[in-house]
Amino acid sequence: MNIYGFMLVKNEADIIGQTLESLIRFGGFTHIFVFDNGSTDETAQIAKGYASAKLSVNALPTPFSDNLKFETVYRHRHLMQEGDWFAILDADEVYAEPLLPILTMAEGEGANFVECKSAQFYLTDADASYTFDPAKPAIEQRCHYLVNYGEPRVFRYAPDTTLTADAVKQRVGGLKSASQQFLIHHFQFRSDQQTQKRIDIRRQNDQHSHNWGHINSVQWRDYLVPHRHLHRYDGEIRYGLPPGANLYKIKDNAAYTMANLKWLQRHGHLSPAQLGFMSAGLLKRMIRKVW
Repeated sequence: MNIYGFMLVKNEADIIGQTLESLIRFGGFTHIFVFDNGSTDETAQIAKGYASAKLSVNALPTPFSDNLKFETVYRHRHLMQEGDWFAILDADEVYAEPLLPILTMAEGEGANFVECKSAQFYLTDADASYTFDPAKPAIEQRCHYLVNYGEPRVFRYAPDTTLTADAVKQRVGGLKSASQQFLIHHFQFRSDQQTQKRIDIRRQNDQHSHNWGHINSVQWRDYLVPHRHLHRYDGEIRYGLPPGANLYKIKDNAAYTMANLKWLQRHGHLSPAQLGFMSAGLLKRMIRKVW
């Protein structure tokens, strides 16, 4: 079994080193292809510091779209054989466990894709600082999280199939999910400046990709999450919401979007009371919010 990784990256100089180190440690990749998508910081130079027979870095100035990720995969289909696997990688997602055992299990189940489960780390009102030091582990600087999202990330290659971003989102084309997911630590919010730049870039990109309509605020502070609504990392990852989390009373925030809550519901991570919120109508939610 060969495993190939494909990453598009732009302006992630503060985290790219930690991400690549985790992929090398846990991914079991035959080769990782990193494509710099027009960075104006030191992302490409840092990535090239990890270049080897198993990792290459190249420029790819094509305007970003979700489907560009899959286009880069199929430009390399000459390297892959039926039964190989390929992974869509993000530069701010740190692998937290070995991938190979999960792919072996997926093969035994006859599955052809594996989802990630994402422990997403947030800026909070309790953070002592909103700066970020690339020399220190991200998990020591941003330590509040929820496991509240996941999506298909690793796919079994089939010569007669060409996947697209839309096909994957809609689960078409005979896609069968593995029963087990693999854990990643997602550091999309690392500092005030990085978060603001992330917002600005994605809003600008949405003009041609129409992929970032959910970025509905222009200020980084609007992505702060009250720490009491998150878990604090202590060496273990916890699932579900913090004890006593009352969805009727929690204001909308970056960790509690409806997409996040639906993911938690779908994977059995909500309490009976929280499930009641999910089935309640708008009027009941409004009443209970002030009741």
